[in-house]
This record gives sequence, structure tokens and C-alpha cells, in this order.
Amino acid sequence: MLEDEPRYRRLVVWKKAHKNALILIALIKDCSSRYGRIIDQCLGCVTSVGANIAEGNESAAPKQKESYFQIALNSAYELDNWLQVLKDTEIIPDKEKISIIEKENIEVIKILCKIVKSLRF
Repeated sequence: MLEDEPRYRRLVVWKKAHKNALILIALIKDCSSRYGRIIDQCLGCVTSVGANIAEGNESAAPKQKESYFQIALNSAYELDNWLQVLKDTEIIPDKEKISIIEKENIEVIKILCKIVKSLRF
């Protein structure tokens, strides 16, 4: 029997990653098309974090679970890089919201590091 809600949606780390995706999507919707490649990279990594947390949490095999969470962690680090680019340029003028995403992403990274470490032992 299916649950009303997938288990991954109850994870704090997924909620934080999902929130980051929603904020960033709202911020970049009006960006100039000349920054398309940067925006695509930002969208790719911010959505990858939550997607891989979801896939990893629902995986039955421990090695597969570890792999998905490691990919989520790598994407979170990539997001950190792109957030620095956004903060250091005028692509997105709202630096306060970028800082909010950055702070939440650091929390996501910390949680994912603990999860990956626990899955390795």
C-alpha cells in the first residue's frame, strides 16, 4: 500500500534543498538570456540536490543509497560555487536572497556529509 507522501519529503535535508530550488528558480526567472549557460548550471545543480536526496532515500541497496547521497553532496558543492558567482556579479541583484540560499546550502552540505559518512561504515 502506498503512503500518502513519499518518505523523502519528511527529510529536513530534502526540505532545505527543495526550498533552495524554489527560491533560486524565482530569482532567475527574469534573468537576461545572455547569462543562459550560468543560469542552466545553477538550475541543474540546485535541482539535482533534492532529486538525488529523493532517489537515495528511496533506494534499497546501501551502495546505491550512498551513491545518490554522494551525488547530492557534489551538486550542493557545485551550487556553492555558482552562488559565489551570482554574489560576485550583477546577474541577480538580490544578494540577500542569494545569501539565504547559501546559508541553507551550507546546512545541506553538513547534513549530507554526515549521511554519506554514516553510509560508508
